[in-house]
Amino acid sequence: MVHIAADGAPTSPILAKGGRGGGGHSSGGGVSDSWNAPPLVKTIFAFQLIWFILILVQSLQIFKGIKFVGKSPRSSKAPYILGAFVALCVSIYYLLGAINTRMASGTGYDIQAYLNLLAATGFMFDIDISFRPIVILWLCHLRGVFTGAGADVKGDKRSFVASTWKKILDWSLVIIVLALGVAYSSLAAWYNNAAYNGDLTSTQSRSYKATFNGLNRSLEAFIAIFAINIVVTLICLKVAQKRERIADKVVTRLLAICVPFVVIDAVETIAAEIFASTQEDYDLVNFRLALVIIEGTCRFMIFAGIIASMKFSSAPQSAHQNEYSAVSSGGYSINSQQPLYPAAPAYQTPPPPMTIPPQQQGWGAPPMVQQQQGYLYQAPYGPPPANQGWQR
Repeated sequence: MVHIAADGAPTSPILAKGGRGGGGHSSGGGVSDSWNAPPLVKTIFAFQLIWFILILVQSLQIFKGIKFVGKSPRSSKAPYILGAFVALCVSIYYLLGAINTRMASGTGYDIQAYLNLLAATGFMFDIDISFRPIVILWLCHLRGVFTGAGADVKGDKRSFVASTWKKILDWSLVIIVLALGVAYSSLAAWYNNAAYNGDLTSTQSRSYKATFNGLNRSLEAFIAIFAINIVVTLICLKVAQKRERIADKVVTRLLAICVPFVVIDAVETIAAEIFASTQEDYDLVNFRLALVIIEGTCRFMIFAGIIASMKFSSAPQSAHQNEYSAVSSGGYSINSQQPLYPAAPAYQTPPPPMTIPPQQQGWGAPPMVQQQQGYLYQAPYGPPPANQGWQR
């Protein structure tokens, strides 16, 4: 995992910032003529502000849309509340990242304040990678409860997505990723402060690098597991709903919008770490710019998919439910009060039975008799019973 919130380097930001900001001072607080930074650094700063504004708007949209999730069970609001909180943390993450970029590329700023901002940015990053995936999985848990809603017809076939062991597995991943992320950020904060105060020895530096690399590999592995979990869960849930003839637009939106960007985000995280660990000489600024654009796009589209699913958050209707409702309500759908099946023809006066003459039936053909209900029945061969009113 490559942490790029402030200066892009997985080592001390004090050592990574040298020479990139040029002259100028940091008292302006924004992009101005006095900020003598390379154009690519200003581009990174601009994209961080753009993602801050866009994702903040998405967070407000989710908060505003929660009150419209009224027809669904009360528990279905909880994933959207968590999603709004995560979106707010991601927007703060980009705001702090923009401030760090501005400070690191300038001169005359308080290094201790910069390190504190860097630690806060890392904590927001930990919240994002830990709780953003569980928002989608939590929605899948709730939609899985409705899968197998035709239990009145075929028995209980609830999807494994809503099973208890699946919920325990998903939340265990959240706890593990959050613990690894906090350890990652705490170790980086300790190293930065030790390097700033001059208390870092060569032995501690080597130990730091070994521990840091181990946490990196572990986080990358669990981020990939989280992404695979989301993809497999949504695909299996969609297949189960299709088998049960359930039309669920929430799962469809999540599968169509969120899944591609979940995969891109996971692949980008692993590829960026491999590239940064294998390439000794590369342009750090261009590398940061690419990561900011790709990661911001993925986060924005994932939250867009969550927002798109809010209007369809009520319980989906299955074909089995509609059929059962029609049978139990006398052939009428409970929702539309319209007959689903054509009624049988009714007669005021039952018509008399009609016998087709044997001459019109063909050689050896049995007689055809129309009963009082108006339907034609073919009589079996042989002499008919006396109580059925056969006529010769």
